[in-house]
Amino acid sequence: MEIDEVISFLKRHAPFDAQSADRIASLARKIEVRYFPRGTVIIDAGKENRALSIVRSGAVELRLGGTELNHRLGEGGIFGYPSLLHHELTRNKVVALEDCLIYQLPKEDFLKWLKHHEALKVFFAKNEAERLHRAVEGLRRTENGYGDAGMISVKLETLLRRKDVVTASPNDTIRDAAKRMAQADVSTLPITHQGKLVGIMTDKDLRRRVLGQEIPLDEPVSSVMTPDPITMTLDDDLLSAMLVMSQKNIHHFPIVDSTNQIVGVVSSSDLLNRFGMNALQVVAEIKAAPDAATVAMAAQRVGAVLANLIESGVDADHIARFVSNIGETTHRQLLILAEEQLGPPPVPYALVVFGSLARQEQAGGSDQDNGFVLDDRYNPAKHAPYFEQLATLLCDGLNSAGYIYCPGDIMATNEKWRQPLAVWKDRYRNWIEKPDPENVLNTTIFFDMRCVAGEEGLVDTLRARIFEWSRANRIFLSFIARAASNTKVPLGFFRNFLLQHDEKEGHVLDLKHQAIAPVVDIARVYALALGLANVNSKERLKMAVERGSLGQEEASNLIDCFEFIHSVRFRHQSNQIKRGEPLTNNLSPTSLSRFEREHLKDAFHIIRNHMDRISRTYAGGIQ
Repeated sequence: MEIDEVISFLKRHAPFDAQSADRIASLARKIEVRYFPRGTVIIDAGKENRALSIVRSGAVELRLGGTELNHRLGEGGIFGYPSLLHHELTRNKVVALEDCLIYQLPKEDFLKWLKHHEALKVFFAKNEAERLHRAVEGLRRTENGYGDAGMISVKLETLLRRKDVVTASPNDTIRDAAKRMAQADVSTLPITHQGKLVGIMTDKDLRRRVLGQEIPLDEPVSSVMTPDPITMTLDDDLLSAMLVMSQKNIHHFPIVDSTNQIVGVVSSSDLLNRFGMNALQVVAEIKAAPDAATVAMAAQRVGAVLANLIESGVDADHIARFVSNIGETTHRQLLILAEEQLGPPPVPYALVVFGSLARQEQAGGSDQDNGFVLDDRYNPAKHAPYFEQLATLLCDGLNSAGYIYCPGDIMATNEKWRQPLAVWKDRYRNWIEKPDPENVLNTTIFFDMRCVAGEEGLVDTLRARIFEWSRANRIFLSFIARAASNTKVPLGFFRNFLLQHDEKEGHVLDLKHQAIAPVVDIARVYALALGLANVNSKERLKMAVERGSLGQEEASNLIDCFEFIHSVRFRHQSNQIKRGEPLTNNLSPTSLSRFEREHLKDAFHIIRNHMDRISRTYAGGIQ
């Protein structure tokens, strides 16, 4: 055996390529080379294994328990390590698919090498799920190439500047409470009763409720305070605070201890002073925008927000929620401005969004998918012109703000998606009762739906009927499960990436359609089968566990996949922002780090296995 040849080979393959030259040379001297003709059993299931095996040439097949196909590995593929790590008998039968040369590192040398290298322990975890979970946990705890943990590690306690909190009681007069605020130079006054927080009064309350409604100053504070305000604790982090403020449209919240005793107040200004460009600031600017042009100017800074969140070490789920909240706020403000221009709507209506924005999983560079659910009192002859103009102002404004027109014309400007509730009900019922390929395709778009403005009750009514029909229709569930399981995960038999060809970018991984969509599809099947009101994919998977339809470990594995793929996607978009390029979901494999490449493969394998499970569970009888 030529040592130089072994060294050259190891340098080209993970995880050896990350080792020092001396370490690689040391390992190479301990490796034995073995030849296995095609069809030979290299390792049998249920036997003792004494070596780590690396495919030098040829291909092998791993069958769990000797029967169920688990993996096929080509050059550089590694097998045999789970039994070595956990001192157990082998679970897989490994057979040579071709004539093979196998490098084998004795068990003692492998374990000695592993002992002092934490990164190698992650690489050689027992299976893809364990490896991926360790990787995701590592991203949450440390930098790992994904920025510091700024907003995650900062606790709200660090923002409090006062030990003695100025408060008032519910029976104090508005005049006395206002004087107390002025003397203490605060804009927010917690209201307490017997030491417990019961409300909050702000400068805004004084302007709008007292001055605006001419309420006498001798009235009690309880008449104008906001009762039972949203609170947080000293141990909550800055990230959670930003998300709550952004989603709930609040600018102050009290900090309480475990007994609901007030210990301080944090404001949006405190957060803005701590971190510059962030989602909270952009959302505030959008809400204050006097016209569509100003909305667009603020919303177009979503890329800067995304990049800042990534560099601050924020996890993918929170990034998606922040980006989605900017999108929701943009929709709402444009609608408010449009109604100011056109006057109040002639009948109630709801603005619904579909897809990633509905799921609160939006990334950068998204188009718009929306529609109007109109009250059944809608009269086309009288009301159509108003809602047509409203839709035009909304969709044009969104396009100017960076949410481009939907290529499939799924927008409120299309009369098809601007209809009374009764028409929407008929449409969904038809999709469920006649699950042809086109109708099944519609489930991937329209069954992820959420009201972001207007009469939410219209959407609640529609959703209730959808679940009533979907849960009772096994044929429909079979079709959507089969469609979900037929999605092509971009991983070949030999753990190589299956790429798509893009005219502009060449051969790429389409992270949105090839990697994220399969998990979204799986979560949607559970939601429709169980009647889950949740739209967010992670929440759907968690609820499926609570309903007993999905195991906790399986759900956790899928969530880890989802989070890791989103992390890679956001990192890719952050790099595009830095280079001044348009945001896409297409990624060249050559741009991936070894860390990303290996764990993406783990994620794809886990997803593919669960797609098989969803097919067995719900797609029975459909060929």
